[in-house]
Amino acid sequence: MPESKDNEMTYEASMAELRQTVAKLSEGKATLDESLKLYERGVELVAICEKRLNEVTARIEAVNKANGTTDPLNISESGV
Repeated sequence: MPESKDNEMTYEASMAELRQTVAKLSEGKATLDESLKLYERGVELVAICEKRLNEVTARIEAVNKANGTTDPLNISESGV
């Protein structure tokens, strides 16, 4: 898959493809070259998932900072 398409992939789509890739590798039916390509794609998908999770973490931290809390569910800290 071209890199520009990868940049647009959602976390959920990346995880779904990663699960499929792992399943194909686990079957043990792929040739050595096919297995290597599947492994390389799996590594790319893991990186995409990590990037998406890091983006979400940063957004959560920004929201919490803007609201003056580190734990929005802590009632005594947030004053709710």
